[in-house]
Amino acid sequence: MSIGTGILISLLSAAFAEKDNFAQSKNDPINHDETPKHSFIGIGIRFIIRYVKSSYRDDPFRTFLELCLVFFIVWYISRNKYKMNQTDIVLSEKDIDELISEWKPDPLSLELTNEEKEVLENVPVIDGPNGVVVNLIDGSKVVNFTCFDFLGFQTNSDIKNKAVSILRDYGVGACGPTGFYGTLDVHMELESTIKTFMNAEGAILYSQGMATIVSIIPCFSKRNDIIIADEKCNFMIQQGINLSRSKVFWYKHNDMDDLERVMIKTNDIVSKVKGPLPRKFVITEGLFSDTGNIVPLDTVMDLKNKYKYRIILDDSLAIGTLGPRGAGTTDLFGISPKKIDLLLGSLWQVFGAAGGFCCASKELISHQRLSGAGYVFSASMPAILAVTADDNIKRLEIDYPVLLPKLHKNVSLFRKTISRIKDIIVEGDPLSPIIHIRLSNDIIKNYIRITKGQDVETWSRQEENHILIGIVSEMRKGGVLVSQAIYVDEQEHSSHKPSIKALITVSHTTEHFDSFCELLEESISRFH
Repeated sequence: MSIGTGILISLLSAAFAEKDNFAQSKNDPINHDETPKHSFIGIGIRFIIRYVKSSYRDDPFRTFLELCLVFFIVWYISRNKYKMNQTDIVLSEKDIDELISEWKPDPLSLELTNEEKEVLENVPVIDGPNGVVVNLIDGSKVVNFTCFDFLGFQTNSDIKNKAVSILRDYGVGACGPTGFYGTLDVHMELESTIKTFMNAEGAILYSQGMATIVSIIPCFSKRNDIIIADEKCNFMIQQGINLSRSKVFWYKHNDMDDLERVMIKTNDIVSKVKGPLPRKFVITEGLFSDTGNIVPLDTVMDLKNKYKYRIILDDSLAIGTLGPRGAGTTDLFGISPKKIDLLLGSLWQVFGAAGGFCCASKELISHQRLSGAGYVFSASMPAILAVTADDNIKRLEIDYPVLLPKLHKNVSLFRKTISRIKDIIVEGDPLSPIIHIRLSNDIIKNYIRITKGQDVETWSRQEENHILIGIVSEMRKGGVLVSQAIYVDEQEHSSHKPSIKALITVSHTTEHFDSFCELLEESISRFH
């Protein structure tokens, strides 16, 4: 029994007892004249005395605590009121001026490191539209190897003319979230086009591409659920996993033996869980942006079915670049998209628009319309971008026999051209238009020996990044725009080897590849 309950019971008992005594004294003719003694105050005092006696007899320690509580309440009520910012110090105008002059506010952001300053100082700015050949703000013209326009849709004049017409009819933005008044007919037409192109049961449209995976993972995977993910998944997948608060297990990049090992391990953990069983997901990319490798989707599906997992496949870079029809890794491996629980794609990269989409069953699509944060709380995609994406998808459905072979031919030709450079390591799948180029250890050692005057066997990531920034800067001066792969190391699950990231499109020519190779080789030759 708590102290409060004991107090209440004792007071009620004392009250009823005093009530009976008061009634008897009132009916007693002898004591009738003493009625004023039984005033309210007198009854209250008797209540307290009777309660204290009975309480002290049963539990003296509780009586002590209750008395302390009473004294504290009396002290708290009777004490002087405290006012915020109250001070007895009186400052003169001179003192105030001195304090103000000496005060130094904290910076709004952390001071940039030397590496961050070097990166920002070497960021080029494009003056005009993006494309395979662009003008920089310093007036130079360069061949662009940093654009995701793999199929050349951004230079389609027909789409540009139609975009102007849509802009006049619909305005600039939808001005509202999808669940209220932001959904337009062009949005529903785009979802229908995506569903047909992907041969899926249903599709949902997200207005921000990078928010797609960040919204979908927490929408389905909750606290205490289990996620198994490839250690080289991109940064946005990692953010979605963090937001889900699920239990995460990582497996080695594209290592199917390690994936099976982790699945067996997690199933053993699940078998010991008491209560509702957690949901289990495998998350991977189709075409990895950080390595250029392609997931062995057929093996992943076999393991997923064998060990009873759901799969979330981010096919953003593969859709439009891989497969006989350009429908991504499911098209490449001949797997029906309907067998993928959640299949994600991008519209801001290959298709030259904005946003992303998810293909899934009708039930999972309906769930996202109510629980997907990026869908519910974001303004809808502008109509002009929805129409652009819709037209580009339909164009791919018609022109894929021409566009995809040309893209793969350019990728193969680029790889063949740079293969003559001996001091580099080219990473990525032969079909991937995303190519990471790393320097050999000998070149890095030579550079450090030249700059520092000493031989070393190990070096830091900062030193290697510094070398790559210098190479990229020299190539830009020669007329080729290429980017160094930049990562937020503190927030990445696994570290990435510094590299130069080249994006190959159908609009590039043999002359562009030759220029790239010559400038890269010339920049590296300075370290011999």
